[in-house]
Amino acid sequence: MFNFLGKAISYYGRHNIAATRDHHKLRFLQHSPLSMLFSRNCISKSNNANHHSFTVSYLMNSCGLSLESALSASKYVRLKTPHKPDSVLNFFKKRGFPKSHTTNIIKRIPKVLLLSPEKTLLPKLEFFRSKGISNPDIVKILSKYPGLFCRSLDNHLIPTFNSLSHLLQSSEKTIALIIHFPHILYHDADYYLLPNVKILRDSGVPESDIIKSIASWPQLFLMHPKIFEKSAASVKEMGINPLRLKFVLAIQAKCIMSESQWESKLDVYKKWGWSEQEWLAAFLKCPWCMITSEDKITAIMDFFVNGMGWEPAVIAKHPVLTTFSMEKRIIPRGAVIQFLLSKGLVKSDTTYLITLLSYPEKTFMLRLMNYDDAPKLLKLYQEKLDHSNKTKCSV
Repeated sequence: MFNFLGKAISYYGRHNIAATRDHHKLRFLQHSPLSMLFSRNCISKSNNANHHSFTVSYLMNSCGLSLESALSASKYVRLKTPHKPDSVLNFFKKRGFPKSHTTNIIKRIPKVLLLSPEKTLLPKLEFFRSKGISNPDIVKILSKYPGLFCRSLDNHLIPTFNSLSHLLQSSEKTIALIIHFPHILYHDADYYLLPNVKILRDSGVPESDIIKSIASWPQLFLMHPKIFEKSAASVKEMGINPLRLKFVLAIQAKCIMSESQWESKLDVYKKWGWSEQEWLAAFLKCPWCMITSEDKITAIMDFFVNGMGWEPAVIAKHPVLTTFSMEKRIIPRGAVIQFLLSKGLVKSDTTYLITLLSYPEKTFMLRLMNYDDAPKLLKLYQEKLDHSNKTKCSV
């Protein structure tokens, strides 16, 4: 009896002590730094989830983003309250930005919602306005390149504008360039533009041609200077005179494609019967012949060689033909030329026929009016023009 009672007391005592010990452990864990950290993490994760949910909801309901775009944008911006983003949306609305433009800006640069309208956004608009750029053009520029909102006004935009103005020797030309190609403002002039201009100057390109080139092909001057310099050296080796504007055109042709693409296009011309000398002569005359796509080169050569019966050397002597539009010029005018040839109204003199192909639209139409069959020619021309455009649209 006593043995049983003693065992029972012993068992109860051990478990009671263990229970008391576990209770103390639990109280310790509840108040330990580890427990507090775990608790804070849970709260933090909960808050993050709430902020993420609010951000996605705001981007969709207030900014007009799709669910997919909102989820993507929420990776770059976290909104806690609607106060700051509301002020940004109101800023865009008051400054004449259409809702679709504002949506596109936020989709591309979500962090714009966290910028100060008065301290960051407004100064950019005032800067463009102070240069004489109209509000509609300002809206177009900043809608197309919203990253400009994130550029420093004093350290980037103003110095870049001044560099462009100095190079072009005209504020008017600079404004026209920025409206035409706002992307030029986005890049650091000291890193791209100025080194590439120096390469042209060192190559002997006249200042007037440099100005024309910046205004006409600004994207060329955003190439990495090492690529630009290598292309300039290659063009020099080909024998193109730096005193001619074609020198810059040739550099552009070299810059915009890899060596393998260059060789591949050269092979296309060779397959159509051009020799190395004929190709080089053609490139010296018209560097754009290498900017034309391989498919277009094939289509044009096929049209003139197989369709018109011309020798490949004819196109090599007149490489400008490779730059004409198949749909808007070569096919419709080619049909008119074939009609004139079939009636004996023109001689099969390729020089004259190429002149007809090269005329501006107005001049070409006036030439057709000189023929007795003018109504039939005009009808044929329009039919071929319409058919070519429809075929292009359906592709």
